[in-house]
Amino acid sequence: MLTAADDRLHPPVTDDPWWTETAWFGFAVPEAGICGSLYQIYRTNQGVMATAVYVWEPGREDLRELPYYRTWWHLPIPDGAHPCDNELPSGLSVRAEEPLSTYRLRYEDDPEISLDLRWEALAPPQPLHVSNGMGHLDQLGRVTGTLTLHGTAHEVDCVEMRDRSWTPRRETTARTRRGYLYGALADGSRGFFAATNVGPEGGRDELVGGWVLHEGEIVPVTGGERRVHRDAAHRPAAVELDLELDGGTETWTGTVHSRLALPTTPYFAWMSLTEWTSGDGVRCWGEDHDSWSPARWRAFCRGDER
Repeated sequence: MLTAADDRLHPPVTDDPWWTETAWFGFAVPEAGICGSLYQIYRTNQGVMATAVYVWEPGREDLRELPYYRTWWHLPIPDGAHPCDNELPSGLSVRAEEPLSTYRLRYEDDPEISLDLRWEALAPPQPLHVSNGMGHLDQLGRVTGTLTLHGTAHEVDCVEMRDRSWTPRRETTARTRRGYLYGALADGSRGFFAATNVGPEGGRDELVGGWVLHEGEIVPVTGGERRVHRDAAHRPAAVELDLELDGGTETWTGTVHSRLALPTTPYFAWMSLTEWTSGDGVRCWGEDHDSWSPARWRAFCRGDER
């Protein structure tokens, strides 16, 4: 059972220095191929945190090419700051106007960028592997507001995801290969979320968590598979998703419109703005995240793993 307390820092259940909390909000201007990420990471037992803001667009995916990015590392955690209730030295502000439902997101780095967004839930947050004081939540929402980028104002009106996690996250991770993908209509009538994993020895990209959204109601998924079609540089270009539900299968196919090559901690990830089409013709926007341990990604690109 998730509560408003799950948007605040959790008491660490271990003195492990790699105890980690994260908070992430996505935003997009899909018709322009623009997508963005607001990210916080807290190492509570070390007393430090970091923030990162990324904006990408078609044809500009490496950090040196992006229209905007900035990371702030090793900030002392401000007194009283929480992932969804803060005003940070980096210029990022996140406020829970209504916990688990409505958030105000602001960011300023004059003169390059200004963000003023409102995030409103389409459905309640959903737990993923929450137990023993550790866990993860995912929640679809509608994001509205303004992104001003290098003097040009863009209206933001999209469906995006937010997530939170609280668990040890060690830098020694070496065999991760995961998928994280979602999309939805702005009225909440249709949508989906899926988390997938490929085991250390390879094989299918199988569902480890997920649900579909039907008329605002969450319907659990019992299984499924993700298939990624890559270009000659191994970048995701299209995605197929089969979701198994009691009584049938729901399919979604996605076309990548823009992507970010993200070196994060402890992973490398392709974060792709994706246009999704369901098996019965419903079209919507969302993202596909293709996450790897760096060593496993390098081996994949060498052809050592397929």
